[in-house]
Amino acid sequence: MRHLACLASLLVLPVFLLSGCGSHGQALATGGGTSGIGSGTSGVGSGGTGGTSGGVGTSGGTSGGTSGGTSGGTSSGTSGGSGGSGTSGGSGNVLRSHQASAPLDSDGFDPAAASPAGPYQGVLNGGQSRAVVGARVYVLQVNSSGYANSSVSLLNSATGPADSIGHYVLSGEYGGFSIAGNYTCTAGHQVYLYARGGNSGGDGANSAIGLMALLGTCPQSGNFDTAAPFVFVNEVTTVAAAYAMAGIATDATHVVGPRDASIDLSNAAGLADITTGIVNPALASSPQTEAPQSKIHTLANILSACINSSSATSGTCSALFANARSSGSSGATPTDTATAAINIARNPHANIAALYGLQPKLSAPFVPALESAPKDFQLTADDSAKSVAAVSPYR
Repeated sequence: MRHLACLASLLVLPVFLLSGCGSHGQALATGGGTSGIGSGTSGVGSGGTGGTSGGVGTSGGTSGGTSGGTSGGTSSGTSGGSGGSGTSGGSGNVLRSHQASAPLDSDGFDPAAASPAGPYQGVLNGGQSRAVVGARVYVLQVNSSGYANSSVSLLNSATGPADSIGHYVLSGEYGGFSIAGNYTCTAGHQVYLYARGGNSGGDGANSAIGLMALLGTCPQSGNFDTAAPFVFVNEVTTVAAAYAMAGIATDATHVVGPRDASIDLSNAAGLADITTGIVNPALASSPQTEAPQSKIHTLANILSACINSSSATSGTCSALFANARSSGSSGATPTDTATAAINIARNPHANIAALYGLQPKLSAPFVPALESAPKDFQLTADDSAKSVAAVSPYR
């Protein structure tokens, strides 16, 4: 399990991504080799020296520290064992997954080759403390053409491989990904991030993982490098995006709306902060009104039960998809959690008890959550307020 337990503050995530935490080895490019340190029982073993060029490779600093710690720990305690010799350093500024050798990609694409080359611009999380590794991250623009057409893929061919959705980058060991300079959006159009697949723990890759974050209206600059320099993508941002786009989305990759900037998807920004991945304390449009935090957390917990499971055919994913079909209890069955969230937003009165029961019984990632099943899954500021999902005139 990849824990981000050292995350003292969500506002320092860029620093965290470059420092690492938990039980993982660190492979940070610094422009030259470095020594891995392995701690023994009462001594410190010297680590191996990294490569002479580029950054520190995973087999340089990491293996040096590992072998140093191992031999140091088994020595008599008066001195640490010697660390292993580092091999060649990395190409620079690459944070790679130690699970990169696992075939996470159905196209046979090596996740290590697409580990983010920096600068880091976002992180994927399943819950509060589980990085999603090896997920395909797309930058998509709301299509201005006919209903049910595909969203417009924005990442360019220099990014890496492409599939039926478009070009993508893969998330690295700590869920980090980089999209800087790899896309140009159309000013005034709505843009969102969509991540699919990957592994949120030690259980294996899960193709049902679907996460979103709505970036908002494309600036005149044609990218969000300044407007949104760092993005946190998790179940909370997915719920916020799903409810904002429910009126114009067929699924997570088919979102169609008017081409001008008047389209009102600001509700997502009002519900969650994409720079932290947490629910806003109040609605942006009404600072005196509290956001429905507990209900959003409950919906996020429901998604997490599938996202943090072993596969798309797990019991929690199967139950989620069966109860979050395109028409509620009928219609098309979703194949990813982002589309399931969109379907729940479109059908907030369907299968309430069954969906509510999917939350993790212990250690739910988002708290506070609802203590009992609600009468519906509409997101309202209060009992008299209009459903957030119903705000869009394009529903």
